[in-house]
Amino acid sequence: MRPMAAPRPVQAGDHVFLVDGSSFIFRSYFQSMNQDSKYNSRTSDGMPTGAVRLFVTKLLQFIREGAAGFKPTHLAIVLDKSEGSFRKELYEDYKGHRPDAPEDLKVQMPIMREAIRALGMEPLEQLRYEADDLIATYAQEAKARGAQVLIVSSDKDLMQLVGPLVSFYDFESGIKGKPGYRPERNLDESAVMEKWEGIPPEKIGDVLALMGDTSDNVPGVPGIGLKTAAQLIKEYGDLETLLARAGEIKQPKRRETLLANIDNARLSKKLVTLDCEAPLPAPLDSLGMPEIDGKGLVSFLKAMEFNTITRRVAELYDVDPTTVTPDPRLMPGGEAIRWERLGTPEESLPAVADGAEAAPHVVGALAGALGTPAQLATKRATEASSLAFDINAYETVTSTERLKEWVALARAQGHVAVDTETNDLDANLADLVGFSLSVEAGKAAYIPLQHRNDSDLFGGGLVPGQMPMTDALDIIKPLLEDPSVLKIGQNLKYDWVVLKRHNIDMRPFDDTMLISYVLDAGKGSHGMDELSRRHLGHSPIPFGEVAGTGKNQVSFDKIEISKAAAYAAEDADVTLRLWQVLKPRLVAEGRATVYETLERPLVDVIARMEMEGIAVDRQILSRLSGDFAQSLARIEDEIHEMAGEKFTLGSPKQIGDILFGKMGLPGAKKTPSGQWATPATLLDELAQAGHELPARILEWRQLAKLKSTYTDTLQQHMHPQTKRVHTSFSLAATTTGRLSSSEPNLQNIPIRTEAGRKIRRAFIAPAGSKIISADYSQIELRILAHIADIPQLQDAFAKGQDIHAATASAMFGVPLDQMNPELRRQAKTINFGIIYGISAFGLAQRLGIANADAAAFIKQYFERFPGIRTYMDNIKASCRENGYVKTIFGRVCHYPQIKSGNPSERAAVERQAINAPIQGSAADIIRRAMIRMEGALKAERLSARMLLQVHDELVFEVPDDEVQATLPVITRVMTQASFPAVSLKVPLSVDARAAQNWDEAH
Repeated sequence: MRPMAAPRPVQAGDHVFLVDGSSFIFRSYFQSMNQDSKYNSRTSDGMPTGAVRLFVTKLLQFIREGAAGFKPTHLAIVLDKSEGSFRKELYEDYKGHRPDAPEDLKVQMPIMREAIRALGMEPLEQLRYEADDLIATYAQEAKARGAQVLIVSSDKDLMQLVGPLVSFYDFESGIKGKPGYRPERNLDESAVMEKWEGIPPEKIGDVLALMGDTSDNVPGVPGIGLKTAAQLIKEYGDLETLLARAGEIKQPKRRETLLANIDNARLSKKLVTLDCEAPLPAPLDSLGMPEIDGKGLVSFLKAMEFNTITRRVAELYDVDPTTVTPDPRLMPGGEAIRWERLGTPEESLPAVADGAEAAPHVVGALAGALGTPAQLATKRATEASSLAFDINAYETVTSTERLKEWVALARAQGHVAVDTETNDLDANLADLVGFSLSVEAGKAAYIPLQHRNDSDLFGGGLVPGQMPMTDALDIIKPLLEDPSVLKIGQNLKYDWVVLKRHNIDMRPFDDTMLISYVLDAGKGSHGMDELSRRHLGHSPIPFGEVAGTGKNQVSFDKIEISKAAAYAAEDADVTLRLWQVLKPRLVAEGRATVYETLERPLVDVIARMEMEGIAVDRQILSRLSGDFAQSLARIEDEIHEMAGEKFTLGSPKQIGDILFGKMGLPGAKKTPSGQWATPATLLDELAQAGHELPARILEWRQLAKLKSTYTDTLQQHMHPQTKRVHTSFSLAATTTGRLSSSEPNLQNIPIRTEAGRKIRRAFIAPAGSKIISADYSQIELRILAHIADIPQLQDAFAKGQDIHAATASAMFGVPLDQMNPELRRQAKTINFGIIYGISAFGLAQRLGIANADAAAFIKQYFERFPGIRTYMDNIKASCRENGYVKTIFGRVCHYPQIKSGNPSERAAVERQAINAPIQGSAADIIRRAMIRMEGALKAERLSARMLLQVHDELVFEVPDDEVQATLPVITRVMTQASFPAVSLKVPLSVDARAAQNWDEAH
């Protein structure tokens, strides 16, 4: 309930304002929708907020200035309960013809209630009663105490209450000078009588009973309008007298109509009569003027992106807006009183904080009913691409005064595109050379900071005409950390790390790369240049054009400032325009929840992981490199002996000549260049068939790759200051949502080979700490059991059985207590192979059995678990129809090649489409776990740091004395990661262990 900050008994001389909130909301909406209205506004993601903005503005005016020459001592905002009223019990068709509220208004309704609370009040409403009844009851009680009452409404029914001490106030409607404009009016008893043809307020109900009310579907008496009704009531005094003497009326038609509709008239009188003794949701004395929490109100206004009002309120209540964060419940992806998930009512609810309850949501409020978001997306795309790019219009900012002006422009706009320029692709090593800003299409600037003279033998002194680094960062830091200004970037994780190293915590932000990824995964790359060509029809300046190529390429700090400015400012301009094109599509295409709950929150989580890095023992790596070199030499000698001659093992041509030209092994194919093809798949098939030489060559290749990729390279990747390895995670590299790792790639270290495990032993915990590895157990099989609805698998998982043994038991009819390792191995191979669409030939190769036997196994598997075949067939059909598949969390994975005329390509894409909802859902689950993990650990006052994400595994570094407390928190967050969005039909299981190195912890 509302804060009882100022309970004040109502007494004579007080001014009680009773606001008909429902009427007020509708009036605010229609005024805001006028195309000339300054209140016709939307948030950056397309949510309509015009009605909320005007509603808040007027309420704040009532609180601070009053109305009609009075300032309130008491204020109530009264709403209709949507469940209906006692009038519906009297007349089922009451308000039955009233059309639904406009969709743009529906989605703002819940926010109106939050606006009232942000202003220190509580919306007042009561089951079975309308706002009019509550207002009437409050008015009568206040009047009885001698207080002045001002009813704020546009509802004519409430004019019945006007009289001594009670007046009626209707705030302005429409725009001055436009049709439909009505100025503010304060109606007393005489003004009401003038409006109602001389009828006093207490007789308005009688007039309404005769004339009816089309807006509320009150029947009245057919053919009687305001003038006739007023004339009859004046003549006969009241409705009951008129009805009793209806036979005396001289006009035959009027007499007959009245006599035929006596029951309707009496029913109508009951419908329009206000109940002045309605049960009140709060006592009159509790409606004293609220004590507004300035910070709370600013938090609400910032979430709504009401920048001008935010600044005004911050000044009024002496609040520093830079220290206030937007109300998270009102942000996209919050507790969903926010407009989102358009057109996706079947999708699950977005995530909430770990352990929290999901609040009521407005889910799919606009499902399929409104074209506005799509129209907005088209409009934004047209605007962003129609304005030509002019690099000569960009500005180079070199003075603090001008940078401050740019900051002011960004604050006024409420958003700004930001791009950093550095001298290294590794964000953990890069020096900040400059940054660019864009506040609107075509308006961008570059701020040079550390361009150097390339001719200096000692690395180059600073080129003149730049801003001092300290001055620039002091000016830009408050803007980049201001929660009321949205920062927009492309691949923003890189910029986040660079700026964080300069003690700037940039937020809130949007990432155009991730927005594109959510919208168009599988349709192409999401790099800025490609997106610009695709959506803006513009090819940005290539990096090579300003920095050179090949051996002549220089780092960005060596580029001439004028060239750097054009390149950098254009990047910011392009990024802003891409945001204008892509962001509205999130709402229009129902993708807002995926972006807000799975993508954007992960940016700074991953960025912190990259900054943390992981400790590696250089001595272990060095020893392994030496051991691997010796093993490679030994294997190479053995291969040469088996081949009968020496050849270069790194040469595919020479390998082909030996295997197929000299030895005549089967499966030989030639490449377009005429040499023998030697892919790993072919060598593997030959090895499976019992040919030893291809098997040894594969062994040599794998070991050589481990040496070059890891034991040698990891030593080079150790950071000079931290002495740790900092990998880079790509958030938008796969179609299914899986993260990928590079520089170095830490996700492809084999776990099942001894060599791979030796490499993992080099990843260590520093003294006084442990490595925790937390790995989902068979998560993709669990998701398959959920999606395909396989009772046998669901039952086995629910009972905690060995799923592969259970599968073998179901397939081969062998009791679990008699299961042998070979049957379990076969079932395991089939279980995992089915997820990836394995063929009979592929299964035969893996199991070392005949193709016919493998085909029989697969046939038997589908017969035992028919739901899997149904799932596969449905997914393929759906993908062919739509061009995409979806994860259980709504992520869309596009596969346009599924209609390829090439049977081989089409079959491959079908396998990918079958696997994508499974793999993608698993990726979404681990993303949700990562997003919640930091908060959950912090809540328990634990200092564990998340370091790596490797497929279904998370790796942490934890102080020794916190290990036992940390393990259950990590396990809980991971096993509950799907909630509340999706309740899986099988439990998730996590294996979490602590040890001194990564291998032992796994």
